[in-house]
Amino acid sequence: MKTVQQTRGTSLSDVYRTGITWPQLLRAIAAAVSVIAGFAIILAAVALNRMLAEQGLGSPGQVVGFRLVGIALFAVGVGFWPALGGKRIRRGLLFYGALATLYLATLMLATMVGIGTWPAPLLVIAATGHGVATLVLAWAWLKG
Repeated sequence: MKTVQQTRGTSLSDVYRTGITWPQLLRAIAAAVSVIAGFAIILAAVALNRMLAEQGLGSPGQVVGFRLVGIALFAVGVGFWPALGGKRIRRGLLFYGALATLYLATLMLATMVGIGTWPAPLLVIAATGHGVATLVLAWAWLKG
């Protein structure tokens, strides 16, 4: 497999002289795009919902979905970040589980404090499920 260092005719070979391979470079670019896109979706979830609501397609619950999709994209980018080493899938799933659990638990807490009622049963199940899965992944990560 050719490395960027071995392909001297390209402009990238002048910049990257560390011996990084083309697949590694493409993976790094894809990871960066995924992290940026995920972060943008997390921040723009309300604006996306407003745009859909103007067309008659939006609902308040979609903001939660948009943010979870943004968290998933962000976690995929972190999982495949080349500088962080091996076990990418487990790292990405652990990162997603932790962020999703934190977000869903925050929604539960906001419901209990803000409205003064117990949150919807599906929200409790989702937060608990993500939390348990994250703990199992963390245990497997630490074990081996």
